Amino acid sequence: MNQYLGNIFFDAKNTTREFARNRSALIVANLLLLPWFAAIVSGRNTNPWNAFGIIFGIMFVYWFFSRRREMERVRVNRPIIESAIALALVLIWMLFRVGQYADVYELPHLVFFSVRDIFETIVPKMSEMVILPLAIWLSLRYRPRELGLRASWRDWMPALVPIAALIFFGLQNNKPQEWWENLVYFYFAAGLPEEFLFRGLLQTRLEAFLKNPIWGLYLASFVFGASHLPINLSNASANNWLSAFESAFTFQLSIGFALGFAFQRARNVLPLTVIHTLINAAP
Repeated sequence: MNQYLGNIFFDAKNTTREFARNRSALIVANLLLLPWFAAIVSGRNTNPWNAFGIIFGIMFVYWFFSRRREMERVRVNRPIIESAIALALVLIWMLFRVGQYADVYELPHLVFFSVRDIFETIVPKMSEMVILPLAIWLSLRYRPRELGLRASWRDWMPALVPIAALIFFGLQNNKPQEWWENLVYFYFAAGLPEEFLFRGLLQTRLEAFLKNPIWGLYLASFVFGASHLPINLSNASANNWLSAFESAFTFQLSIGFALGFAFQRARNVLPLTVIHTLINAAP
């Protein structure tokens, strides 16, 4: 037991030393925490601790289970072109949302077995973030496992802790029927499409393009946070638009960073789709 604890302490010390020597990691850490610091100091967010618990909890668990494993490099044949395609898909989605919330067009509203927003969110998001990009990258002769779609039970091991914690939290805050409906909705409206596009495709392409996994992780997380601006702004009053940017570049960016870090350690988006779903459905 003492040897086991000693090994953990030794691994943590080495990780801390490597982090302190990595200039990119230090800069990214400051960029990640700066919006939180501004929100806390300004009094706009005086209770960030639940969010920090989720963010750093996910990162710690994935570090713990993979601390002696080298980060796997993902094959990317054309980093510039593929990064541009992934970013274009994100931009198309944001423009689609802007048009939807600006009432440029109206999609049919359909409820299927109590699951809402079938045509307003689920169908367009699954089509634009999963089906279309999957077809593109399969046509480029990538295998599904190279896109983060892997059938490996070992990749689920670090995910079990946050999944169990979020299920417990969700059951405390939702009625059973409401909980089930939220899970189904958020899996197909957020968890699966966003993890596949932002982690499985965009992040790996940016890592290869920038030749730096830390900056690839941060930039993908930044785009992930920014992609939420249309929906954040649609829910913000004219006098409170700042909250939309605050949410995008604190909680949503940081959640994207934590999930992106987890993806770097396991290179499997499937467990992350469940964690992402539970984060959205639990509150």
